[in-house]
Amino acid sequence: MKVKELIEEVENDLELVSYLNRVPKKNKKTQASYLESLNHLAYLLYLDGQEEMAKKLLEGVIQVPFEGNYNTWTFVDSSLVLLAYLEREAENKLSAYKKLLLSPLEQGEESTQKIRRRVHQRFLNGDSFEQKLAKIEQASSLESEMERRLLYLTDLLKIQLFIDESTCKETDIQAKIEENKEILKKYIKEHEIYSLFPFKG
Repeated sequence: MKVKELIEEVENDLELVSYLNRVPKKNKKTQASYLESLNHLAYLLYLDGQEEMAKKLLEGVIQVPFEGNYNTWTFVDSSLVLLAYLEREAENKLSAYKKLLLSPLEQGEESTQKIRRRVHQRFLNGDSFEQKLAKIEQASSLESEMERRLLYLTDLLKIQLFIDESTCKETDIQAKIEENKEILKKYIKEHEIYSLFPFKG
């Protein structure tokens, strides 16, 4: 499915459209920014306890194929990660999601593939954790901290999905996921999902 088709589909969904109408135009200007907004909305809906609606949205986003463009793929990747987490009991689905997530690593020349695999491995080993945590701690506002926590949560969920290939301890990753989810859920409960991107920013 092309991004354009996905946008048409979600705009015809009565449940989702009530949320999409509250997303500022600038966050829906380009296909990449619209995809980013949809991806974030799915995470917010999930954290707000609306898991079924989040799943429906995620299932749409993951239909967008990798076409060499990482600007859009990053949001499909992030959606796949959350969907895999929500459906972690379904073993057959998990392997399909993993395959999709790894598909960009197999594209391009051999040297490019090698570099991508190395980057992927470093990521799985938690190489960027300290940087991400520092950014969370240095956030200029509570809102900014939550935005960064959301991105950090995505990373944690991805590492958990590929935990067999990671040097991180599964119990550590699980604990960090729960901790971040609780902080985000508490914030959303107190300030509503409309206080964060894509409704703001």
